[in-house]
Amino acid sequence: MPFMKTQAMLAILLTGLPVLRAQDGAAALQQLPVGAADPLPPDTKVLSQKAAAAFGKGDWESARAAYREMLALDGENALVWANLGAVEQQAGQAGAAIECFEKSVRFNPTLVTSWNALGLLHAEKGDSYLAISMFTRAVHEDPTDARAHNYLAITMRNLGWNTAAESELLRAIQLNPRYGIAHFNLALLYVDQKPPSIELAKRHYQTALSLGVEKDDILERRLKE
Repeated sequence: MPFMKTQAMLAILLTGLPVLRAQDGAAALQQLPVGAADPLPPDTKVLSQKAAAAFGKGDWESARAAYREMLALDGENALVWANLGAVEQQAGQAGAAIECFEKSVRFNPTLVTSWNALGLLHAEKGDSYLAISMFTRAVHEDPTDARAHNYLAITMRNLGWNTAAESELLRAIQLNPRYGIAHFNLALLYVDQKPPSIELAKRHYQTALSLGVEKDDILERRLKE
């Protein structure tokens, strides 16, 4: 079976293993809110609104132009670079997106969402070790970011580091007990153990379903074997 997928945009496949999901990976590559540490450049409220509206419509050219105009006013604004990175990724320009997110963390190394985005983009390219480095930095900057732990677990599993992946998923759930995708991923890990931990897998799968995660026919068949 395929190994893991991220909803809509990013995917990493490893033949022979179950699908681990990052499902909210897309959220890491959407527009970022304005934070106190990274206010937008002065007098760019109209541009910001224009960019947000274009982003919402999928008008990447207009969104890109608006963010570029904002960067002309403040070329070291980490938030604007991150949002431009999201635009480039959505437009299918992964290389440009990586460059934007790299500039984002250069100007503000604490911006966890940019580290996560870099990890997802490098994972999409198949560079698992670099992706792990990005997610590890995200965890370093914010140890309470459950998504970073989930992404790190997925990439570790891609390398066959199952014990480490389990630890990261358990940490994600500890931080956010209602993180359905982390429960789902734990179920997949447990069902694939040798011997499989069926009861643990069932418990986490049912929790995932109760939290709104979609049913998985392959996993359900595995749980009935």
